[in-house]
Formats: sequence, structure tokens, C-alpha cells
Amino acid sequence: MHDTTILDQHLSADAVTNITQWLNQPKYAQYKSELEIMINDERWSDLEDAFFKVVEFGTGGRRGTTGIGSNRINRVTIGESAQALCEYALSFDKDASKKGIVIACDTRLSSPELSQYTASVCAAAGFKTYIFDSFRATPELSFAVRELNCAAGIVISASHNPPADNGFKAYWSDGGQLVAPHDKGVLAKAAQIEVINDLDYDTAVAEGKIVIIGHEIDQKYVAAASAQAEGIDRDIAIVYSPLHGAGQTNVLPVLRAAGFQNISEVADQMTPDGHFPTIENGKPNPEERSANDRAVAQMLAEKADIAITNDPDADRIGVVVRVNNEPFYLNGNQSASLAVEYALSKKSQKGELTPRHYIAKTIVTTDLINSIGDAYGVTTYGNFLVGFKYIGELILQKENTDEVFVMGGEESYGLLKGDYARDKDGAAGALPLAEYAAELKKDGKTLRDKLFELYAQHGLYIERLDNVVSPGADGFERMQSIMASLRSSPPSEVAGYPVTALLDYQTLTRTDTGNGQQQTIDCIKGDVVVLELGDSRRRITIRPSGTEPKIKFYVQWFEEAESDDLIAIDAQYQVISQQLEALSRELEGALFGDTTAK
Repeated sequence: MHDTTILDQHLSADAVTNITQWLNQPKYAQYKSELEIMINDERWSDLEDAFFKVVEFGTGGRRGTTGIGSNRINRVTIGESAQALCEYALSFDKDASKKGIVIACDTRLSSPELSQYTASVCAAAGFKTYIFDSFRATPELSFAVRELNCAAGIVISASHNPPADNGFKAYWSDGGQLVAPHDKGVLAKAAQIEVINDLDYDTAVAEGKIVIIGHEIDQKYVAAASAQAEGIDRDIAIVYSPLHGAGQTNVLPVLRAAGFQNISEVADQMTPDGHFPTIENGKPNPEERSANDRAVAQMLAEKADIAITNDPDADRIGVVVRVNNEPFYLNGNQSASLAVEYALSKKSQKGELTPRHYIAKTIVTTDLINSIGDAYGVTTYGNFLVGFKYIGELILQKENTDEVFVMGGEESYGLLKGDYARDKDGAAGALPLAEYAAELKKDGKTLRDKLFELYAQHGLYIERLDNVVSPGADGFERMQSIMASLRSSPPSEVAGYPVTALLDYQTLTRTDTGNGQQQTIDCIKGDVVVLELGDSRRRITIRPSGTEPKIKFYVQWFEEAESDDLIAIDAQYQVISQQLEALSRELEGALFGDTTAK
């Protein structure tokens, strides 16, 4: 045992506890010498950040910076997660090891090595183990779990995070990401593991314990995803970029299989590269406008109609529309609304739509989707915390009923049409939006024109997202403090708008600030606070990110359309957007003081 006296003088109690385990327990032995060097070099800040907590299952699994530490992604946190998932699956299904587990990874720097190590651990646990021959999109993994009838699946990916990050996404037998209680159950199993067992990868492949898969699953996936096409119009010019990620394995082949031929690739960004070298700040996230710079420049130069981009594991999609030779960036709420409108309108035109059909969204996703669903007479399920896994869980729950899933969407650029997969799919977003753009083009319209028509019909639903980055142990404590303060003493007004209700998703209670009356919120518990500003469609949702060191706040706003003229709608849209920016900045200042939003 190591003397912890010097550690106690410089580090938090939690960090000391975790470091002590890493110094003394067998499963951490491979990192012991490196950890001792950090201690001898007195790298207290690095040690605190790396060990102040155990990286948890967040919105999208375990995700974080790669490196040594309990709060890092490494062979221990990945290996124990894989072994724990296998043990946990066996506790639910005695045939789980025979059914097997399938593994995929994205193009990140450490993904190939970590995915092969994951396969070695699963094979050592006695599971029939499938692994893709190269990088693949996350939604294809979801599809593969179902297609191969596996007990579970794993994706090694950190989605849109910076180059230094990676992660572990776990999938259940239905192809959906782990939700409660399974996520906490796997983490509890991981904490009990003393030794991580693994086989030699090449030997396990040679002996058939690890089976390499690829082309055959690709073909079935592309067929299933492209079968979601609804229309026949294909006369549209598309610029496409996977942002150095896996989108070329799902979005591109699905669009082509569906008949889109005029697709111009952003050549430099077709190269798989976890450094994301052509993207400003190395942030390969379609939500960041700068990530789309190359695709937008090419769209304008070639006078293409739309540009489509994906994050590295290609479950998210960004769409930019060329309007009078200027780019119009659809945010996730707008693209989801357009995709839902398109899917429902086509099914309605074909006489296929019934009240048994349903759509789904999360609590921070635009209420325009509710209004569209109401207009078509379908049910909208919208009481889900952030994370597409909850929509996947809903599809599972509805499997043996007479309800029929059409589409699910979330504001973070995620869509799924059809139930061939149980996670958001960049291809499932690209296809209806490309189809809609082609159909509208026949009438001399764009996706932006259609969006404004929806505003004229349903009212203007405008949304804004701001992030406040708060890294490290100090940042984590600050986020906890801010959330506690919001609950105990919420602001009475924001930018002149009275706060009329406080919704606390930890207690699942909505409190009317005027009379104190309380109502129960129909949802599962989560670390989320909502401020209502006079109307349930005017609200600000505040939550710590489940995958990154930041607090997010989502401003959602509604106003009746002042006119059905699209020029007037555009003017009203611009005014509201500016108002929301001012409102958002004031809230940021009230909550975070001198911290700068990123």
C-alpha cells in the first residue's frame, strides 16, 4: 500500500480514493508506473482532474478524454465496461454468450486499438464476438445488433467531441442504447471487477472466437435505410462531407441507393482522420457552423442546392440550404420539423396515415413538432429527457401494440425514420430532407421557404442553444452549485419576462411561481431545471451535459405569425432570433457571472 499523506494535502478525498485503487489493484497495474511518475512530478491539477470521479454513463455512454485516470477513457475504463456488459447480459439471458455481441468504432485516433481490445475482452468472457472490418456509423451498429440477433452491442466513439476524446456506447438486444436500470447496472458490475480478462486478438480471430464482419451487413443496412424513401423526386445537387468520419459508410451509400446521383464530395474531408485536420478547433460537429465551412464554400462555388455533413460516428446530420447564393443553416429543431412534416405529408398523400401512427421528441426539442403531429392527427410523445436512447426505448415499449412509429427527432441534429435501427441515424435524416429539397425545387422553393410556410401555418417556434464550458473538478463542482441554486432560488424574471413556473426534473414537480401550486411531471428523473415564461411553449431548459464538461441552456420560444407572407415571416423570425440572443446572454450572466459561453 502507498502512503497517501502527501496526496491528502493536495487532492480531494474522492481523487485520493481513486488514485489509491489505481496504485494497488491488479486491474490497474498497466498504468501504475505512469501514475507514480505523475505523483512524483507533483502534477496535482492533472491528477485531480483525472481522478476526482469515475467516468459515468451519461447521455451517450461513457465518454471523455483519453489517458490515465478513473475519469478518463483508457484500456481499463473500456475493458471493465465491456466485461461488465457481458456479465450483466448473462444475468438477464443465459444464452447471451451464444447470441453474442457486435462491436463497431468510428475514425478516432484510438478507436481501432480500443475496439479490438474490446473484442478481445468480450471473447475472453465467452461471448461470440463480431467486429466490423473497419470504421462504421453508429446506427449501423444498432442495425447489426438486431440483424445478428445479438445480446448486446458496443460502439467505440466520442461522437462529435474533440480529437483527444473517445468513449464507450453500450447497446441492448433491441439495438437501443442502454437506459435505466441497465446503464447503472453495468457500471456497478464494472466497479466489482478486479481483473480484466482478454485474449490475444489475432489468435481469437484465427480460432473463430472473434468474427470479422462487413460487406454483407453493409448491404442489408443500406437496403433497410434506403427503403425509408417516400418520394420520387431526385433532381437536386448535393454537396456532402463526413467531416473525416464514418458518414461515407452510411449517408453516402444510402443516398445513392435511393437514387440521388448528383452528389459532390468534399474531397479533403473524405479522408478518415481522427485529428479532424480541416475543421476549425478540431470540433467535427455539424452544430458548429465552422465545421461546415468547407461544405458550404463548395456548395456556393458549385451552386449546389444543399450541403449535408455528419459528425464522426454519423448519427447526426447537418443541412445547409443555398438561398439566393447565401447559406441558410438549418438547426436541429428546424431539420427535424421539416423531416416530420415531409414524412407525415407523404404518408397522408398515399392514404397510409392513421391515428395509430406516432412521432417522438425530447423535452428540449421544438414544440413545432407537436403542432405538426396534431395537424396530421397522429400522437406526439414528447416527455423524454435529452438522449435518443429514450426514443429507442419508446419504440421497444410500443412493439407489441397497434401503434406505428414514423419518426423521432431531437434538437441535437438527430433523426430516425422507421424502426430498422434504434438510434438516431444521419442517413435517416439525410434521406427525407434531400427528398423534400428535390420536391420543393420543382416549384422553385427551398427547404427554408417550406420552414417559413410551417411558421405561417403553426406560428413561429424559435429555439436557441448556448453552452457554458466548465472543465475539471472545479468546473464540475460549479455546475452542481449552479443547478442547486436554480432549484433553491430561481430568477423571478429573465430579460423582463416573468418566470411563471419552475419545473424540476429531479423531483418531477412543476411549481407555479404565482400561487405555489404544484403538478407532477410525466417523465423520468434527471438533472434538469426548466423556467417557464408565461407559456409552456416559452421556456428555458438548463442541464449539465451528459457527455461533456459544460452546462447547456435551451431557449424555446413561440409567437403567433403576424402574417402569412414569407417576407414578413422572415422579418419576424429575425427579430425574435435577436431577442432570444439578448435573453440568452442575460440568463448567462445571471447564472454564470464572468464565465464566457462557448
